[in-house]
Amino acid sequence: MSLKDSLMTKLETQTEYWSKQIDSLRAEADEKMAKAKDEEAEAQIQDDFAKRIQELEDNVESARQKMGELREAGEDHLSDLKKRVEEWLPSNTN
Repeated sequence: MSLKDSLMTKLETQTEYWSKQIDSLRAEADEKMAKAKDEEAEAQIQDDFAKRIQELEDNVESARQKMGELREAGEDHLSDLKKRVEEWLPSNTN
């Protein structure tokens, strides 16, 4: 597998993981909202989950941008991109 393919696979795998986390958080938020006792509790739940979901969505968007850079990168830029991608990804995916 080429360096470009390897980096794309890492980014795709991490993006899928984050997308699943987003789905899970949304389901958890819906469940908690259904059990909320009042509007204040609902607002707190929405706020808590919105922040976490937004962080993950930002990560997914950044990963997609990095994948676009990789697709367009020539061989002479791959080592720099590799370093940037591996520094950016969570350590458990490197």
